[in-house]
Amino acid sequence: MTISRWLLPCVLCGVSSFATAAPVSDFLSCGEKSFSVVAQAPFKSLVPQKVENDRLTLQGGTKSDMGQRWIFDKPVEADGMTFTGFFSENMNIGGAQIINWGFYVQQTPEQAVTSVKKSGAIELQKANGVFARPEMWSEARQAWLPETGDDTAGKLVADTSERVLMIEPAPEEVKGSKGMLTGSIQGKISDAALKSSRPDLLPVR
Repeated sequence: MTISRWLLPCVLCGVSSFATAAPVSDFLSCGEKSFSVVAQAPFKSLVPQKVENDRLTLQGGTKSDMGQRWIFDKPVEADGMTFTGFFSENMNIGGAQIINWGFYVQQTPEQAVTSVKKSGAIELQKANGVFARPEMWSEARQAWLPETGDDTAGKLVADTSERVLMIEPAPEEVKGSKGMLTGSIQGKISDAALKSSRPDLLPVR
């Protein structure tokens, strides 16, 4: 996981191809269904998981610097990309919570962006080789709003939440992967903001 300007900052053989489109658009929204995409075909059989009380929990995987990752036994093709793995991270740095989740792909970030844009209109900013769609949480509107200024660029968000879709280079240690699709939330994350993107992480009441 690289630190982009918006956030603090195995050779695999065989490819499974699915004629039906994977729910990649749900992931790209970074909305409440984004994380649960991994519980749908073609990814469900590749990542051990369980559901209890309507909460999805991933199991197994291997430790990464900031969380867990699951490298697929065989890559799967969907929406013009070849998916090689999934990752999930949740940490606290400098008083700000940072939650990341997403997929590793064989394509470079530039190639992945081309595939993503074919599946629907999406506006991405680019800086330092990372493509991103940054949003800020508005408690007043109870909604994510496009982030247009540079007020939070390269800084930790402490008084509200920032949500970012990123298409970025994969870590060198993830062999066979050149890019990664990342959903990320950081800052002071309210229950309402969390519910809108990662309801699986809401406190049990």
